[in-house]
Amino acid sequence: MGYRALPAIVVLALTTSVLAGQTPAQHPAEEAFAAAVDEARLRRAVRELVALGPRMGGTPSNDASADYLADYFRGIGLDVEVFEDPPKLAHWEDSWRVELEDGSVLASAWPMGFSPSVPEPRSGQLLVVDNLTQATPTAQWRGRVIYTPGDVASAYAAVVKSGHLPLAILSSAPNDPPRYLDWSRITELPARADHPFPAFNVSYVDGRTLASAAETGRSVRVSLVSQVREGRPKTVVATLPGREADQYYLVCAHGDSDSGGPGADDNASGVSTVMEIARVYAALVESKQIPVPRYSLRFAIWGSEYHSSHAYIEREGERLRNVQAVINFDETGTGAERDAIYFESNEVPWNENLLRTFERVAGDYAKRHGFWTEYTTNPSQGGTDSYAFLPRQYKGKAYTSLQIPATTIYTAAWDKLAELPQTPGWESPGTPDPKNLKIDYSLYYHSSGDTPENTTEREPHNMVKAVKVTGLVLLRLNR
Repeated sequence: MGYRALPAIVVLALTTSVLAGQTPAQHPAEEAFAAAVDEARLRRAVRELVALGPRMGGTPSNDASADYLADYFRGIGLDVEVFEDPPKLAHWEDSWRVELEDGSVLASAWPMGFSPSVPEPRSGQLLVVDNLTQATPTAQWRGRVIYTPGDVASAYAAVVKSGHLPLAILSSAPNDPPRYLDWSRITELPARADHPFPAFNVSYVDGRTLASAAETGRSVRVSLVSQVREGRPKTVVATLPGREADQYYLVCAHGDSDSGGPGADDNASGVSTVMEIARVYAALVESKQIPVPRYSLRFAIWGSEYHSSHAYIEREGERLRNVQAVINFDETGTGAERDAIYFESNEVPWNENLLRTFERVAGDYAKRHGFWTEYTTNPSQGGTDSYAFLPRQYKGKAYTSLQIPATTIYTAAWDKLAELPQTPGWESPGTPDPKNLKIDYSLYYHSSGDTPENTTEREPHNMVKAVKVTGLVLLRLNR
């Protein structure tokens, strides 16, 4: 069929309509989906997940979150399976305390993962070491509490090998204000169960306190009750059957706070987003406001980021060919500088149809009340579960050779503003500079400050955006 050019006055009218926030030929199913999204439910789910603990794979809080999620998905009428993924070394911390000798508690202190227990409080005189990776341990280090503004994990093995073992190490890395000013960046020691002494992250402000205290020869008292043992992450998979039930869209998020902290934005926000998409879609199908989807919708909450998505790929085997696309969510609950939503991996050729649909939906609804103001696709950045389905040339893990469309939807990434050149041909009218992208970030990335109060309670509309855009895309792709 040929196409006729529209008269200029019609083009102008349609353009004006879209700019005014109205979409021509709006589909009632899309309006019904958008209207059913419940911000209060999204916020509540994040709070309840964070209350369970860090939810890292193979830990008691992962078990509790798997039970919580299975009950939720069954409660909205979905078929649910809970998988025990292959074992891995896990850690969790039950209690800890770091305080100066006068009783002043360092409130920001958070144990580095895989730190051993110091169940009874022990004290050691402070010693400042500016750069652990360049310093040579001496007998002076023994039994002291070392404070460093630099990295610990890369130097820890050398300190152990020296035999000059401190009581503990405290680090305020990255020591780069205003990042991690009043909250600590959370990191891990190498994944082992036999480390001889613990290490803690502290905020920049508490680091300054420690540096001053060291000048007057003061001591620090530490205690920690921690567990390091092998565990099996639990992954929850819920299915809304489609008319062609074997084919499916995979909608997913990692369920763990992969840093070991509170993990409200990273990634209870992503989990809450998946939960709400499932609830709204199932309810509207049940009420016949939208049709049963052509392909099934499978909702997966990974017990452990990458470890569990890899296990899923291995379990599916040849059935992985039935995946129409992977839509992953990571950090949909905050943003430091922009009011934007992002759709990742536009340089992957087989992502074209999926991401063009996201673009069209985003453009149709941009600047309408309750939606988004800024949006764009962007090149791959890596570091989340959509990349379990992509090859290495696109920052993927190459767990499968199948060309499965896979994207991550998010409102923040990493801990500082990223500037990326846009993939040619993907310049979007939904972002201020279509060729040189600015990708928003979280002030609280991988930190003790990643709490609901700091992230999802301040910007719950971000999760709402992620639910709406994905639901509308699925309605268009999966009729």
